Amino acid sequence: MRRFTWCLCLLLVACGEVTAAPDAAAPALPEPPAATVDAVSDVTVAPVVSVSPAHIDTTEVESDRPLFEAPVEAATVRIESGPLRVGSRPGDVQRRPQVEADLIPVDVPGFDIDALPYPNDPAQPAQLVGTRNEATQLCEARGRRLCHELEWERACRGDTSDPYPGGSSLDLAACVNDPAACASVVGVFDLGIRAPEWTSDDADERLASLERTAVARGGRASHSLAAHRCGTRHAVNPAGGGRALAFRCCGGESPDLTYPDVGLRRMFRDLDFDTARWRELLATVPELARFASNFTAFDEVAATRALTRGGATAESVPWDLAPGPFAWSPTPGEEVWIVAGRSGEVSLLAAIYPNPDGTVHHAASFVFAEEEAPIAVMHTRAERGELQWTTCWSCGGENGTVAFTEAARIVIAQR
Repeated sequence: MRRFTWCLCLLLVACGEVTAAPDAAAPALPEPPAATVDAVSDVTVAPVVSVSPAHIDTTEVESDRPLFEAPVEAATVRIESGPLRVGSRPGDVQRRPQVEADLIPVDVPGFDIDALPYPNDPAQPAQLVGTRNEATQLCEARGRRLCHELEWERACRGDTSDPYPGGSSLDLAACVNDPAACASVVGVFDLGIRAPEWTSDDADERLASLERTAVARGGRASHSLAAHRCGTRHAVNPAGGGRALAFRCCGGESPDLTYPDVGLRRMFRDLDFDTARWRELLATVPELARFASNFTAFDEVAATRALTRGGATAESVPWDLAPGPFAWSPTPGEEVWIVAGRSGEVSLLAAIYPNPDGTVHHAASFVFAEEEAPIAVMHTRAERGELQWTTCWSCGGENGTVAFTEAARIVIAQR
C-alpha cells in the first residue's frame, strides 16, 4: 500500500505518518453549525472553542467599580479617514463566514470615538443600559452619537487586519484585570472586553434572528476569545429583554456606511487556470511553494484512473467526480479552491483560500509520497461541508475527506 508522508492540514489526524500545522481545529461536521443564543446576554454568538490562552471561565465582571485603579486621562481618540479591512480572514478560528466579510476594504470617513465606554470617565464604572434607544439618547445629550459598527471595528484594528484589539492575540484575563494593558492599536480602551457594546446599526438579514435585529460588538469576560475578535458581530434585541450592554459615543458626521455583502457563492464551480497560473499561485503559499515549479493539476482522465484502480467508475460512485480543480463553498459566504496534481514524484491535494486582493493563502494540504498517485476528488450537494478523495476507490487507507469543521477550518484527513 502507498505510504502517505504528511498532511499539512489544520488538525492532527491518525493518517499514517502525518504532521499537522500549528493551529488545531475541531472534528469535521458535514454542515456548519447554526448560531446559538447566549442565555445570559441575549447576544447571538457562534459556538466557541478554546483558543490560546485557555478559555477564561471567570465570574462575570460587572461595572460596579472604576475601569482603572490608577488615574488615566479620559479623552476622545481621533481616527482619520482610511480603509478598514472588514471582517475576518478565511480560516480564522471561529470565524462566521455567513455574517463576516473576507477582510474586504471599506473606506471609513474620519471620526472621533470615546476612549472608554460611556461615561468615558476612568473614575467611574461603565454604564450599562438595557436598550439601544437609551444609549442613543445618552450620546445625543452630549452632542454626540452612537458609533457605527464599522467605526467600532476600525477603532479595534486601525489600519491592520489583526483579529483582536491591539494585536494578533488577546490575554483576556489580563485585559479584564487591567484594561490599560489592552488598548487597541489606535489607543481605545476596553473595546468589548468586559461587556458587549451597542452600535447604531441594524443587523442584515443573515445576522438578524427574530427580534434580535441590532448589531452589538465585543463580549463579556466569561465569553470565549472568539466573542472578542474585532470582526465578531452579534445580533441583539434593540428593545432589550436580555442583559444590559455597554456603549460608547462617536463624533463627526454620521457615516453613510453599509456592512459589505458577504456574498452568495455557488456551491461548486470549475476553475479554468492553466499550469503556469497554478504554479504561480502555489509559489506564493509558503506551505506549498516547494511543489510549485513542477506542479501539474490532475484532469478528469487522471481522476477516473484513481477510481478504476479500485474497480469503480464515475457512474458507480454515489458522489460527483470533479473533472479538475474547482471552487467549493462549504458554507454561505466562504469559498476555498481545491486542486489535486503531481509534482515530480509526489502527488498533492491542496485547499487554498482566495483573498479579495487576488492573493491566496493555505487552508490545508495532503502529500502522497514515494510514487505519483492519481487523485480523484468528489462532491455532492447533499453534503455541502464535506468532499471525498481517493487514490484507489475501496482500497483500504487510500481514501479520505476534505471537511469544513465546527471551528470554521478546512481539514484533510485519511481514512
